[in-house]
Amino acid sequence: MITVAAVDDDPLVLQGLPGWLAPSDSELVVIELAQSVEELLGGRGRDADVVLLDVWLGDGSHVGDNVAAVIEAGPAVVTISTQDHTDLIVESIEAGALSYVHKSLDPTETRAAVRAAAARHKFMTPALAFALRSDQRPAKPSLSLQETESLRLYASGLRMTDVARRLGVKPSTAKGYLDRVRAKYDDAGRGARTKLDLRERALEDGILRPTTVLGPRPVRRVTG
Repeated sequence: MITVAAVDDDPLVLQGLPGWLAPSDSELVVIELAQSVEELLGGRGRDADVVLLDVWLGDGSHVGDNVAAVIEAGPAVVTISTQDHTDLIVESIEAGALSYVHKSLDPTETRAAVRAAAARHKFMTPALAFALRSDQRPAKPSLSLQETESLRLYASGLRMTDVARRLGVKPSTAKGYLDRVRAKYDDAGRGARTKLDLRERALEDGILRPTTVLGPRPVRRVTG
């Protein structure tokens, strides 16, 4: 038996999904239906083997963040949609989704993707293959977690000393992370010499959201 949960902001889709995806003679069992990732993770859905996740939810959330949150809770993820948005599909795969399936009247492909995901295997569908071939984004360097976070913080407007404090490292260590970030972007043919350059690269690659502006945290004064 493979337990499945689904996140979709269309109530009609959710209502019909159990019978469409998992008929009585199938080993697939739908255990939770939710309209947001927050709702899913607050219920039985966090215990599912596989979560079907719409790439575009109406709550303003980002598909990469949604995929990462579900995977962190335990289930594997297969993303779905009625419209094949290349950027969103690729973002979901980069965040850890194991497949992408276009919603259709025939559930055969979706069932196959779910079975593969339950075994933690990737499943290539025609829609996913087309999205990967069509990806026209600039080359994205492979950054470590420390490098990514240092870039996000620094590009958000923090000084080097504040970046180091947020990361819990020495300023020289934080500077080393950013030096490696600059070198990797140079190797990818995308210069990142200045702080403005780094911000542009971070925005282009989704590391930084357009509205993200950070400042030093206020110092709490303890009296008494």
